[in-house]
This record gives sequence, structure tokens and C-alpha cells, in this order.
Amino acid sequence: MISLVQAFHEHSTLFFVLATLSVIIVGISKSGFGAGLGALSLPLMASQSSIAEALAILLPLLIAIDLVSLRRFLKNADWTILKLVIPSAALGMLLGFLFFAAITPKILSLSIGIFTLLFLTQNVVMSRLKNKKAKPYPWLGGLMGGISGFTSFVAHIGGPPITIYMLRKKVSPIVYTSTLGIFFTTINFGKIVPYAYLDLLNLSQLATSILLLPLVPVGVYLGFYLADRISAKWYYIVVQFFLLVASIKLIADGLLA
Repeated sequence: MISLVQAFHEHSTLFFVLATLSVIIVGISKSGFGAGLGALSLPLMASQSSIAEALAILLPLLIAIDLVSLRRFLKNADWTILKLVIPSAALGMLLGFLFFAAITPKILSLSIGIFTLLFLTQNVVMSRLKNKKAKPYPWLGGLMGGISGFTSFVAHIGGPPITIYMLRKKVSPIVYTSTLGIFFTTINFGKIVPYAYLDLLNLSQLATSILLLPLVPVGVYLGFYLADRISAKWYYIVVQFFLLVASIKLIADGLLA
């Protein structure tokens, strides 16, 4: 069995610097503050490893983040929304499993980046027109849930699509955070068996995950600290800003990779 020391020496110092930043970023994102920021986590880690290895290292850490936050999520989640989006997410994950080998990281990054940018633009235009708020149609929740399940399975970047729907719901920050927390907890636990079947998980990657595990509460509680101290108005401005940053980064990765 591979030791933690061996796992440490298998990677460069730069890998661990970027992996540290990646785990803290995803912890902040999973706490709800800067939801779009989580889309930057996989590309950051994968810049010093393969996409498959980064996926495998991040999955146990994502699950650990889910468990750290679970009690808070359970108390405040909107279960009506979850009943709508989780079944479609399961279908999206199934499609991700079936088409995993055929999708390149370049195509995925570009398509999700463009998709997110288009919906952000639509939200801005509708708010400028004043008249009506963008409506959270049930079909949109199902569609975004399915796309999030698909993109989360393939690249751990399910945040932007489902965030587009959640922004339309205009729930309080704590409900927003908790609903997305339960949503992604369900998805991440659902990835374990398919990832093992696809041979994405091994002991070396698990040992690397364990080395990074102490960083999990740092990102989560930093995100909670920020989310509790910002008004709802500015909270959503920040969320949309990070979605914009994430979409630009994903488009750049797709075009330049």
C-alpha cells in the first residue's frame, strides 16, 4: 500500500501549492460564497497533473467538504427545489458516465463557459429592462439540474448551470447555500461507484487526497464567515461576479488548451 510519504514525493512542490489553493477555493465555493469560483478548482490542480488524476484527488475532498457542512445544509435547504433538480441531475450523471470517454476537457470547458456567459448576459439584460424578474420555471430547474449532473460527473464543474437557476429563485443566502450543498452532496456520493468502475480511483490518489484533507475546513469556514457577513444584495453580486470569472476562464481554457 502506498504511504503518505510516497504520495508526497510523487508530486512537485508547485503541484501542492496549486492543490492547496484549489482545495481552499472549492471549500469557499461549497460554502456558498462565490459559487462560480469552484469551476476554477479542477483546471488549477490539473495544470500540474492529468485531468483524470485531478478528478480522482478532488472527489474525496469534495465529499469531506460535504460532510463538514452537512448539518448546516440539512436545516436550511429548500427541499421543494431539491425534489425538482436531483432526479434530473441523476440523469445527467448517467449521461456523463456513458459519454465520459468521448468528451475532451477542451470541448467541455468551452461549452460550459459559453453557456454560463450567455445566461449571465440574459440575467443582466432582464434586470436592466426592469419589468419582470427572470422567472424560475420548473423546466429550467430540471434542465439546469441535468446539465449540472453531467458537468459535475465529467469535470467537477456543476456549479455554474445550477447557480443560474438558483439565482432566479431569489432565496436567502443561507437557503441558497444549503440547497446547493445538499444537491452536490448527493451528486458527489453518486460518483463513487461509477468513478471506481471507470478506474479513476486508486490508492496513490487517495493518499494525495488525505495529505490535502486538513485544508477542507479552512475553505469551508472561510466561506461561511464571508457569507454570514455580507448583505443579500452584495452576496448575489459577488456570486454573479465569480460566475463571470469562471465563464471567462473556462472559455479561455477551451480556446487555448
